[in-house]
Amino acid sequence: MKIGTYYYPEQWPREQWTRDFDNIANAGLKIIHLGEFAWGTIEPKQSEYQLDWLETCFSLATERDLDVILCTPTAVIPAWMAQKHPDIFITGQRFGGRRHANHLHPVYVEESCKVATQLASRFGRHPSLIGWQIDNELSSTQFDQSEFTHQAFRQWLLERYKTIDALNQAWGCAFWNTFYTSWDQIKFPAGRDPNYRNQHESLDASRFWSSSFAAFTLAQAKILKSNSHSSAFVSTNFMPFHMDCDPADFRDSLSLWAWDAYPITGWGREHKDESYRMADPAPVAVMHDQMRCQNGRWALVEVQPGQVNWSGYPVLPYPGAIRLLLWQAIAHGCELITVYRWRQPNFGIETFHDGLVQWDGQTLSEGGKQFAQVAREAKSITQTSPSDYRPLKRDNSVPTVGLLHDHDQLWCYASMRQAARWDQGRLVAQYHAAIERISLHVDVLTSESSIDRYPVVVAPGLQMMTDQLVEKLQRYVKQGGHLILTGRSGIFDQFGQAPMNQRYAARLSTLIGADVSGYDALPESTFGAVDFQGATYKWGIWADLLEPTSAKVLGTYCDQFYAGKAAVVQNRLGAGVCTFVGPIDEGPLTNAVVESVISDLGLQVVVTPERTRLHRMNGVQIFLNFSVYTHATPAQPGATFIIGSESTGPGDVSIWKA
Repeated sequence: MKIGTYYYPEQWPREQWTRDFDNIANAGLKIIHLGEFAWGTIEPKQSEYQLDWLETCFSLATERDLDVILCTPTAVIPAWMAQKHPDIFITGQRFGGRRHANHLHPVYVEESCKVATQLASRFGRHPSLIGWQIDNELSSTQFDQSEFTHQAFRQWLLERYKTIDALNQAWGCAFWNTFYTSWDQIKFPAGRDPNYRNQHESLDASRFWSSSFAAFTLAQAKILKSNSHSSAFVSTNFMPFHMDCDPADFRDSLSLWAWDAYPITGWGREHKDESYRMADPAPVAVMHDQMRCQNGRWALVEVQPGQVNWSGYPVLPYPGAIRLLLWQAIAHGCELITVYRWRQPNFGIETFHDGLVQWDGQTLSEGGKQFAQVAREAKSITQTSPSDYRPLKRDNSVPTVGLLHDHDQLWCYASMRQAARWDQGRLVAQYHAAIERISLHVDVLTSESSIDRYPVVVAPGLQMMTDQLVEKLQRYVKQGGHLILTGRSGIFDQFGQAPMNQRYAARLSTLIGADVSGYDALPESTFGAVDFQGATYKWGIWADLLEPTSAKVLGTYCDQFYAGKAAVVQNRLGAGVCTFVGPIDEGPLTNAVVESVISDLGLQVVVTPERTRLHRMNGVQIFLNFSVYTHATPAQPGATFIIGSESTGPGDVSIWKA
């Protein structure tokens, strides 16, 4: 496992490059990440490519034993392209920023492939190159409304539905009587929110938009792979649960999955302590595991180095908070970590975005010191030698729980939110955190994944289910699996429609041993109560009301006019069990249910305090404290500590031999 940094030589005087490369190497970093925004320097005039400056950077890296990740620079088009093709922009955008060109414009695609070819031909077999990053944070600020995009959307729909009648059926066009009679009548929506139009159209628009970014990436990936040595990976950097890109759509393009983590934002209200100065480990961890579970190879390519410029609340991170983020990634088996960026910029919109060194270009920032510290510390973990990319492996004797998450669900909730307090990404992270809280491993799966090998599978908020998925979950339970489902599950098919001639969630009745008689969702800052195994928990986001048929009642609603109704039930089906959690809470009930179900199975759990994590790895155990309180380290008596001690302070890390 190696650690490195983004560096932008085109932004700095050439006479400072040698000094900067020296300082990067002296900090213990091993990777240089180059070129993601440099198209205007690489190709200042059409077809006039200037690559010698990059060759100089490769030489500087090689001399210092630094590996190179080279990026295709397609996130920002050069001025000549904008001038020559003014229609190349996403509707409403213009030259002067990033991610403003329309990736469905044929000129943009063609020129992107040309510059990728130039870079791959020159550097693809360079011995210092370890991999490629395509573009940067693929996304757009809005849905494009050009004819290029309308035509591409129509073609995608034609391939998906074959006939206009099938599209009208899938989109429920009978509702407003908005039937289409020809494909050329269809236009790509102006946004993801249907604005009381047609949520089925919006769902397909999100699917198409992601697939279009995947196609843009694939065009470059083919060029890079065919012109590079076989060990060079191809990647791009995703944002967490971002609506524009489903990572699963990119499986034909990528050999390593990567994402960007900036979790210390200062967001939220009425903070009770200074934990807001550290990351909440839950949403970070679920993304680590989502990336890892694509093909087993993943990286954290952007990670917060300190204060950021965009959140509106640029809180100063707690001492050790950046180090925690690095060790959390290492504990989830990343191959490499890089940071945006080495030098804090002296100009531009991100002038206030911290780097590893300050505005003088030389003095390590607090985050830079923590990066250098982890680079030193990693040498003491033999499985993560800083000279190679072997990730830290899990202890396979510790059980792994499967967590089902489909990007389709995010899009479905975006197109028909129904409950203002519902946040599907947060719910998935919440159940992931409940599993990590008891120190088990988690694999983030999709509905297409094989689930048979997992002793427990958790599927929160799967509002859309195909009949095949319902059958798959039933088969899993009948064969001895333990399944946890939540409210608002299985009510729609893959088109986002409620199945005809069926009651609410009727397809799940046999599986959960209950009928769902209705649901409730409370106003903002209003809570109901649930009794679960003798303890009381608050809920407010959503609640399915249950009428058990064969299930055992584990929890009931304590108040509202339906007090006494079943809230949590457990049903034995065949050799296995399905637990259904009707209410959606903000964490405590989720934790209690997960701990109860898994403890009943006799699995080896270690319950850790709030905002702490124990990662049981092959040969070592890692305890991370994201809280502002000191906690006893959950190490066995007489443990040999590599880092830390029997007591782990706020924002600190302890590691010992297993």
